[in-house]
Amino acid sequence: MKRLALFAALIIPTLSQAAPEITGTPQDLRGLIYPESRIVTLHGNAKETAYSDQAIVNVIVTTEEPLLSDAIASNSSLRKNLTQSLIKAGIDGSKIKNSKFSSSPQFGWLGKNPSSYKVINRVAVTIDQENHLQAIAELTDQNKEVDIVSTSFEHSETSEYTEKVQSKALAKIMEQKADYEETLGIQLIPVNIRTKNIGFYGTAGAGAVEEVVVTAARGRAGKLKDSFSDSYIETETSSFDEIQYEASLSVEFQVRPVHITE
Repeated sequence: MKRLALFAALIIPTLSQAAPEITGTPQDLRGLIYPESRIVTLHGNAKETAYSDQAIVNVIVTTEEPLLSDAIASNSSLRKNLTQSLIKAGIDGSKIKNSKFSSSPQFGWLGKNPSSYKVINRVAVTIDQENHLQAIAELTDQNKEVDIVSTSFEHSETSEYTEKVQSKALAKIMEQKADYEETLGIQLIPVNIRTKNIGFYGTAGAGAVEEVVVTAARGRAGKLKDSFSDSYIETETSSFDEIQYEASLSVEFQVRPVHITE
């Protein structure tokens, strides 16, 4: 018994000295017990074509006269006639907005006094039909003081279509997730989602029609109606109010093995 007690007294301290000492922060200890999980990222992209409810056509009215008062009166009269013509063409009067006029003196080659005064006013016309755009274009062709300078497109269902493309992009990601889980025998747990690109823009066809109208209105080359109609036939697959919505999403998943029990 004395020999056994002596052996135990000698061996127990030796074993306690051989055991490793575990130290560190709770995060370090968690990493030793539960190794860091793997993260994979799946991507999804979706597009949706829509058609805007309205377009805003910006028209510039420029008048120049020797007297400033005459230039202002001439500009006002021309804009009034322009508004009446557009209303007759079926455009709601409340959709025709005039900006504040701006004037600038025009100096001659000799002398310090201005030789004339120029008044410029922008008219923004909101339209919802293609024939309204044609009516504006014809007025610019008939009046050298009037020019179309830009056309922008609006869509009242922007929020709905934005959500729609996001849902489609996410659905594609979830299809990939299901395929990987079935093929590789793993489980993917979503931990984060990122949005890379969500927005909308006018299509190439929309831009082409705008360019034709603006260029023809500025250049006054030939009949605007014929120029517009011919070019529209070439881009008939894309309406002037066509908008492309797009969304790109990325979802990060934690990879977990699937334990198979027999």
